[in-house]
Amino acid sequence: MRYIATSATTVDSLKKQAKKLQRKAGGKHAELLNRVAKSAGYDHWHHVTQCLQQTEAKTGLEALEVECEIVLRAAREGIEKIIMTGPEALSIPLVLFASQGDAWLLDPDEQMALCLMFGFQQHDRAFKDSGPEIEIAWDGPYALDGDAFSVTTEHALIGTRAIMGYPLAELRRVIDKAQSFDKRFNTLILQEDAVDLTPELIERLLADGWDAKMIEDGARDGARYSPSRNSLLYPQMFGSSDDDEDEDGFEGPARAGPSVRV
Repeated sequence: MRYIATSATTVDSLKKQAKKLQRKAGGKHAELLNRVAKSAGYDHWHHVTQCLQQTEAKTGLEALEVECEIVLRAAREGIEKIIMTGPEALSIPLVLFASQGDAWLLDPDEQMALCLMFGFQQHDRAFKDSGPEIEIAWDGPYALDGDAFSVTTEHALIGTRAIMGYPLAELRRVIDKAQSFDKRFNTLILQEDAVDLTPELIERLLADGWDAKMIEDGARDGARYSPSRNSLLYPQMFGSSDDDEDEDGFEGPARAGPSVRV
């Protein structure tokens, strides 16, 4: 039986589709599971569960490759998907996402990016398993700047550009969960990427739909703007940690397994 990289999120999504069909038109649950499985490219529902078991059995570099294939498949199908790697792949979580026919692998702490697919064209990736570490040949640095995903690469097709239309609000949330405590401390408390609310920046934020009173109050209280978080940071702002919370299916992974090296 052919193998399809399958995540628990995919299985849950297929189950929800089957329940939705049952509510609308009735039918046996087992038959509906088979129907949604076939519509997603599987042979039947048992094929889905077998693929999930095979996927979850993989560790280290194999697990990272599987997660790359999951987001690549989503990108080819024009589906938005965001994945945070778990401890079975890496001790330090990475984030993968697909949107608009593109797919990327991100290091949230070092802010490095690797393009897996761009404009529905898949790119080569270079991973190397070096015992306790996985070496990744990154394309270059990335930044979340307001509504833009900015990246600098040496790809002739991509180069340096700011890409609009990615699901940045959700991506920011997942990146925040994946970041180490030190990285979040530097961003929130030390405000390492924050900039002053200059008249030019205020004008830009207002043009982007920000609330005028919020900006006015923020400027009065000494707030600064963080492009990576697309939010205002106030003096001595302390954020809460939600590493261990399960929010919309994203869990803070345990710190175990191989690490990543640039």
